[in-house]
Amino acid sequence: MPPVPKPKRERTKHFFAEWRDFRELTQERAIERLGWSQSKISRIERGITPYDQDDLEVVAEAYDCTTTELITVNPFMDAELIDLLHLIETKDRKTILAILKGLPDKTGTDGA
Repeated sequence: MPPVPKPKRERTKHFFAEWRDFRELTQERAIERLGWSQSKISRIERGITPYDQDDLEVVAEAYDCTTTELITVNPFMDAELIDLLHLIETKDRKTILAILKGLPDKTGTDGA
């Protein structure tokens, strides 16, 4: 009986390349920070090769973001907010969130 080919798996979108670009790193500079080959970084950024938890942690440290941000946040869409949140100390988050929630929404209403 011939082997049954595995179905091609579609990889989930991530933002490795966007974070590298956002931090103004060339692939060469990223390679120096990550200790990876050019082919590995290229294949991961293009979604050809899967990444693992170790890869996430190394890249997050090199790109000054969190592992969650690498796979959920396009830094070019929310960059200012992301950098602001990183500056906020944990003890101040509740106060700042309460202030932000009290601001009017885009339509000028109170959000209710």
